[in-house]
Amino acid sequence: MDERTSVLIVDDSNGICKTMTMILQRKGFDVTCAMDGPEAIERVKERQFDNILLDIRLPGMDGVEVNRQIRSLRPQSRVAMMTAYADEDKVRASLEAGAERVFYKPLDMDTVINYLQTTH
Repeated sequence: MDERTSVLIVDDSNGICKTMTMILQRKGFDVTCAMDGPEAIERVKERQFDNILLDIRLPGMDGVEVNRQIRSLRPQSRVAMMTAYADEDKVRASLEAGAERVFYKPLDMDTVINYLQTTH
């Protein structure tokens, strides 16, 4: 494997970003973090990511809207949503907007890593 799989983590919790970055980098992933929707969209404009892990609840622009914009910019990126809330309307809207799946927090990192390692 010449190139590491790239992952963009979008979460407004600095702790979650740091922890996930550390775990995923140790597993060999190329990880970038964004703390909100506008920053995530800027990162996606700058480069192609293989996978995007996107929190549904973000300040300002929610994850569903961020997902829609990412899908229009980089339709080939795989997007999975993350949430700590049982907001089925937002989960449904995320999936309808092109997210492949939803991970519920607290995250089972083995499940997340298995997802990131599979190709679509």
